[in-house]
Amino acid sequence: MRAPAAALLLALGSPQASAQSVKDTLELTRQAVETQRRVLVSGALPLTAAEASAFWPLYDGYEKERRAVDERSNRLVADFVAASPSLADSQASAMLSEALKLDEERLRLRRDWVGRMSKALPPRKLLRFFQIENKLDSVVRADVARQIPLVP
Repeated sequence: MRAPAAALLLALGSPQASAQSVKDTLELTRQAVETQRRVLVSGALPLTAAEASAFWPLYDGYEKERRAVDERSNRLVADFVAASPSLADSQASAMLSEALKLDEERLRLRRDWVGRMSKALPPRKLLRFFQIENKLDSVVRADVARQIPLVP
């Protein structure tokens, strides 16, 4: 997961990065992380055959919904990078509002899928899955956050 994150860091680290190049880099990184995410989850979440047959279709549904939130987040980051040199107060307020909505949507998504996945996994494995998800999300978000400039 470090290689895609490094590509993202390089694009966001440049103050002259265009919004389009940031969007392109975020999309490439998202695709690479998604591929690796499934491998990492499967390696860190031991499942019986019955659990696996019940869990993986649910995981695919969860990932589809999670990706939609991530795509909105990527657009927000790209818009911020593009606007940051001359960010108006109205833009700052709108971006903060969108960031909070994204946080709420991520929480709502997880709560919804905990209920669905609890039918496929015992509580300890379900907790482990969401711990894995949290760690993966934290790594990606920390790498992105490090490169986003503070508002002047």
